[in-house]
Amino acid sequence: MHILKRLRSSNPYELSMFIIVAIATLLRFILIYFNWPVTNSDEGNMGLVALHVAYQGDHPAFFYGLPYMGPLEGYVAAPLFHLFGSSLFTLRLGLLLFFGGFLLSMYYLVRLLYSEKFALAMVILLSLGSSDVISRQLKGVGEYPETAMFAALICLLAVWLGFSSPLSDQKPTLLANWKRIIVYGFLGLMVGLALWVDFLITPFVLTVGLLLCLFCRRELLHWPGLSLLLGIIVGAFPLIYYNLTAPLSQNSWKILLFIHQGGAKDMAAQHLTWVDQLIGTMMIALPLATGANPRCPMEAFPPSGAPTASTLPCVLFQSGWSFGYLILWFIAAFFAVRVAWQYRRSILLGFASDNSLEEHRREALLQCGRLMLLASVAMTLILYAISPLAALTPITSFRYLTCMLIAIPTLLWPIWHSLSTRKHTLNWRTRVVFLLKAGLLFLVAITFVRGTVRTFTEIPAAQAAYHSEETLIQDLLQIGATRIYSEYWTCNRLTFHSQEKIICSALDERLKPGFDRYLPYRSIVRATPHPTYVFPLSSPQAAVLKQRISSSDSHYRQYIFEGYVVYQYVYGFRSSWNEGKPMPPTGRRCLVLIRASQRSQRWSRSLSI
Repeated sequence: MHILKRLRSSNPYELSMFIIVAIATLLRFILIYFNWPVTNSDEGNMGLVALHVAYQGDHPAFFYGLPYMGPLEGYVAAPLFHLFGSSLFTLRLGLLLFFGGFLLSMYYLVRLLYSEKFALAMVILLSLGSSDVISRQLKGVGEYPETAMFAALICLLAVWLGFSSPLSDQKPTLLANWKRIIVYGFLGLMVGLALWVDFLITPFVLTVGLLLCLFCRRELLHWPGLSLLLGIIVGAFPLIYYNLTAPLSQNSWKILLFIHQGGAKDMAAQHLTWVDQLIGTMMIALPLATGANPRCPMEAFPPSGAPTASTLPCVLFQSGWSFGYLILWFIAAFFAVRVAWQYRRSILLGFASDNSLEEHRREALLQCGRLMLLASVAMTLILYAISPLAALTPITSFRYLTCMLIAIPTLLWPIWHSLSTRKHTLNWRTRVVFLLKAGLLFLVAITFVRGTVRTFTEIPAAQAAYHSEETLIQDLLQIGATRIYSEYWTCNRLTFHSQEKIICSALDERLKPGFDRYLPYRSIVRATPHPTYVFPLSSPQAAVLKQRISSSDSHYRQYIFEGYVVYQYVYGFRSSWNEGKPMPPTGRRCLVLIRASQRSQRWSRSLSI
C-alpha cells in the first residue's frame, strides 16, 4: 500500500520516464539475448578480461593491449559471470546498467536545463536509434556505453551543484554543506573513472570544470574542492599509478601520440588531405554517430569512389543530416550566448535588484549549462575531424563520436520551444514555418524509429553468425585443435567463446607474429610442437599459407569449417616448418584426397605424398 501511495503521488512525467527506461532496457535485453550485435575480437578481449578477473584473480589496469583504456566493462561483468556463468550474453548484461544510467542522467539533466515534458520526449527519442548507435550501447568493446553515461552524469552533477550553490551572503547549514561535499566527491569519482576508461571524455571534463569555476569557485577553494580532487584521484588511480611507474616510452600519452603519428603516416602514404578528413567527418562519421539511416556504402564517398544514381539519395540524406546538425548547433549556441550575456551583464553592472539577483544568476547558469553541452560536442567533433582516422576509417571510427548524442536535446529545444509557445492566430507564413519545424522533428523521430525497427530485423543474421561460431569451435575441439594460429579478428573471439579451451595467437598477413593483446597466449601457442592454423577462406593469410604448404615437405590435414580453412599437422611425418620461421621455399607438391561431408558444407582433406 505504501508503494502504491508513493506511485500515485509521484510526478507523472517522472513515472513515465521510468517506464520508458524500463521498456528501452528490456528491448536491448531481448537483442543481447538473441546475440545481437555480431561479436568481434575486441569484444572477445573484454570477455577474457572479465574471465580472468572472475576466475583467475587478475586485476588488469587496462584493456589488454591498450594501455590507455580502462576495462570497466570487464570488472562489471566479472561478478555477473559468477552469478550467470561466463558467456557473451552475460558480458553484455552489465552494459544495460550503463545504458539505463545514461537515460536517467539525460532525463534529469534536460529537466534542469529545459522542462519536464521536453525531458520526457528526449528520453523517448534517445531510447531509440539506428543499429550503429544501438550496437555501440550493447557491444562490450570498451569505453562507449560507459563514456556516454559518464558524460551525461558529470554534466548533470555540475549543473545541479551550480543551481544549488549558495549566494555569497548565504551560509549553508552543516548538513547541507556535508551533502555538497559528498556530491563533489562523487562528481570527482565519476570524472576520474571516466578519464581512466578513455580520454574521449576530456572535452566534457574541461567544460564542466569551467562551469564550476564560473558559478562555484568559492567552494572549490575549500572542502568541496578538496573532495572533488580526492574523488578524481581515487577514480583515476589505475591510470595515475600506471603512468607514474611505467617506462616513459609506454606512457599512455606516448601510446596515443604514437597511434596518431602512425595514422598520419598512413594518411600521407594514401595521399589523403584535410578534404578527405572533412568528407569523412561530415558525410560519414557524424551521421552514423547520431543515428542517421540508412548507412551508405563507403564506395559512395570520395576518395573510395563517387555517388551513383542508386547511392545518391543516401549520400544526400547523410550529408543533409550532418549539415542540419551543425545548423541547429549554431542556432542553439547563438540563443544561449545572447541570453547568457544579457543576464551576466545585468548582474555585473548591478542592474538587477536584490530580489531578482538569484533569478538572473539562475538564468545565466541555465544558458551556460546549455553552452557546456554545445561546447563539449563541438570540441569532440573538432578533435575527431583533425585526426587521421577521419580520413582513413570513418566508417568504423565514427564510434569516437558517441557522445554527440548528448547535445541532441539542446539542438532540438529551439524548435520544440517555438512549437509549444505558438500563437493561436497564424498567418500563412507562420503556418509554413510551423509545418517546417514540425516536419523536422518528425523526420528525426521517424529516423530513430526506423533505425530501431531495422535493428530487430538483423537478429536472424546475428543468430546465424553466433551458431556458426559455436559449430566452428566444436569442430576444432573434435579434431583436437586447441592451440591455434589465426588472424586478429578471429583469435580472441574463439578463445573467449570456447572459455579458453582453444588458445589462439594472431599472425599478420605474412604469417609473422601479429597483434596479440594478451601476450601469454602467444607463449602458450609457441610452446606447442605443432599448432593448427585456422584462417578465413578469403583472408590473405590463407592464401600465403596454402602457397607455403604446397612448396614444403611438411604434411598437413586440411579441413573447411564454417568458412574457415584449417591446416592440422599430420604426425608421423617429418616436418621442416619450425614455428616462428618462414616455411622452406622448395619442396614437393602434395596430392589432395577429398572426402565430401554433408554437414555444414565441410570437407576433410588428407595431405600426403
